[in-house]
Amino acid sequence: MVLVPVTNLPESPGLNQAAGSLQSQAWPLIHVLNDALPPISDDQEEHDQNEVSPHTCRHCSRITIDMRQTSKYGKVDGQIGFTEADVAAALKDNCALFSAFHGGAYLVSMTSGPDNPIWVERSLKQPPIVSFHEVDSERLELGYQMHNRLGEFVLYNVPGQKPHDLFGSQPPPNILPNSELSFSRARRYLEDCSANHTKCREFNLKHMPTRLLEVSPYPNSSTPGEPPFVVRLVTNPAPAPYATLSYCWGGDQPGKTTKKNIAAYSRNIPLDALPLTIIDALTVTHGIGMKYLWVDALCIIQDSDQDKMNEISNMHLIYRGAFLTVAAGVAGTSLDGFLRPRVHDRGYVLNVRVDSTDGKEKEEIRQVIAIPVRSRRDQEMLPLYTRAWTFQEGQLSTRVLAYGNRGMVFCCLEGRHTDGGHEQPIETLRSVEDAIGASFKNLDPGNQSLIGVRHPLAWGVIVEAYTSRELTVGDDKLLAVMAIAEEYKRTNKGVGEYLAGLWRGDMLFQLLWAGHKASDVKTKFKRPEKYRAPSWSWASLDGHFRMFLHQGVLDGSIEYKYACELLHAETTLVGDNPLGQVKGGFIRLRGRVKKVVWRRDGTGKHDYGYGWAVGDSESQWVKPGQVPGDDRLSWYVDVPDEWPVKKDIEMSCIEVCTYEAPENLMQFAMVQLYNERGGSPNMTQGRGILLIPVEGQRNTYRRVGTMGCKGYLKGDVCFEKKPYWFDEGYSLRSEVVVI
Repeated sequence: MVLVPVTNLPESPGLNQAAGSLQSQAWPLIHVLNDALPPISDDQEEHDQNEVSPHTCRHCSRITIDMRQTSKYGKVDGQIGFTEADVAAALKDNCALFSAFHGGAYLVSMTSGPDNPIWVERSLKQPPIVSFHEVDSERLELGYQMHNRLGEFVLYNVPGQKPHDLFGSQPPPNILPNSELSFSRARRYLEDCSANHTKCREFNLKHMPTRLLEVSPYPNSSTPGEPPFVVRLVTNPAPAPYATLSYCWGGDQPGKTTKKNIAAYSRNIPLDALPLTIIDALTVTHGIGMKYLWVDALCIIQDSDQDKMNEISNMHLIYRGAFLTVAAGVAGTSLDGFLRPRVHDRGYVLNVRVDSTDGKEKEEIRQVIAIPVRSRRDQEMLPLYTRAWTFQEGQLSTRVLAYGNRGMVFCCLEGRHTDGGHEQPIETLRSVEDAIGASFKNLDPGNQSLIGVRHPLAWGVIVEAYTSRELTVGDDKLLAVMAIAEEYKRTNKGVGEYLAGLWRGDMLFQLLWAGHKASDVKTKFKRPEKYRAPSWSWASLDGHFRMFLHQGVLDGSIEYKYACELLHAETTLVGDNPLGQVKGGFIRLRGRVKKVVWRRDGTGKHDYGYGWAVGDSESQWVKPGQVPGDDRLSWYVDVPDEWPVKKDIEMSCIEVCTYEAPENLMQFAMVQLYNERGGSPNMTQGRGILLIPVEGQRNTYRRVGTMGCKGYLKGDVCFEKKPYWFDEGYSLRSEVVVI
């Protein structure tokens, strides 16, 4: 056996990799220090260096993990020579590795005994992962993994040493995004994209904003205490590549451009007047060798409504025309910044036993760097990706340089790279469900995840993603998606007129939006006091909405048919932009209408309530242990909280579409059995809009929700078949106006 010692560990993962080893760049390599920040004392600098170095100590250096391909343990390796008493001792000495274990303190106080061993599970796939547990392998196989997992880590070769094939060629994450290494990697990715990606070049527009921030090297930037660059506001700049900033304001911010200071800003903008997020964006712009940056707070005159409207209406051009968008994902406000060290990913030095690569010995012991595994949700819930205004900025960009919990990620229409850590390739997504759940949904330049998804399903994906985000000012509901709508119209011919968040093409389908029951958005379904859209538009409400009827509609296995006609639709605009805010609107529909009674349950078990057709006996549908109501109906009331509890509400429902499909797997099995007996189940399902009359206006209604209806079979020997709900009883085909 060969022992491979680790010497000269880098002070942070990846920092000893020479930037000079990169190929020559189109932009000059410029060393950038964020001297706009307060100076760091010698003591603080030493503390920071210790904080970002990979951790090792006398406790975790005792661990040796068997990563041999021939290991007799297979997937679960077994004990590592540590007990819970050892963990307690390590925690007492502030061992960073054991402190990082999920629930480490809980383990010491609540476990059954100090002699209980710690176990490790390993995976030899790429990237190799190890996880530590407080139970043995047999209990792991019985399903204890999730409840007893203490920590999970990805393993990397130590930079600067001979790599082992098992751990791949990818370096550990660079935890210093404000470093020359990070900027040089970004330049390499940008250069490769610009030179080799045809789709990116074709998508990128030739457009220059009205104003840009010009970032120039400071003449004496090498002088201690002097900033590395100077900034001024340029109006009508000459054509040149520029970057944009996507970030969260988080409230009013200092230093914004006004009528009073715009003249002074055209000469020089003092860096100490700007919030940290913007300073960091200027640092990145300078560090990657670009000259211009667009930031809304500085490039739009903030106390001019006319200038705001002019620039907002051109937002799709500004982001489509940018060479690069810098996304400050981790910054919750303009004051937070995003270039601070990612000390939580500093890494831990572990010993591993591996198959030897030199052919002289069967095995060797070497050291690796272990980086904690982060969940996908950790990345998706970054502050930037919870804000509605920033949604369109990422979707319309050609290239994005995003700064999240793990440092920098670069993505474009054809590729994705990280500042160290393992890369994931962008794939064209084939289904709408994939598009919604994709881990790339927050970093999807050019909406690549929607390639091949047809209208109106593609617009439904956009609405669902957009409404999952929070909006501080409700009146901005249509404004904040206006640029996306502009681009959608350009790339989807035949969608027709834009009407308060819906398109005339296939508008009936879009009218069936409903509240997302699984939503975890902080803003619950609410009807604002101030009018902002007709009741038939999702933009009229606060909340998270979706447009889908059935999984089969999404994957194309079933086809829906429209059961009513859209006779007329129009909106009254606030301004001149047809994609902007509205102050009125209506639609006229013709279809089958039935009256229903709905009752809000109020117990929490049936959030959307239950109901039945007018004229039916309520007791007809009551069974022991069940709530009253026709079980062929499903209710999606827009704002349940605006209705009284346990009070009958009479509504009308107009049938919009139908489709043939079993509702679930159990019903599908029943249909199959029914067919084998020679029957024809005719499993018709449909969806309609719930309406209440507007007082004083004949045949005029306001939308309050949607309703699903069906026919069904039930029983295991003798099937009971009930007709499709709209085919039973009395319904009237009539015209209705919805405002």
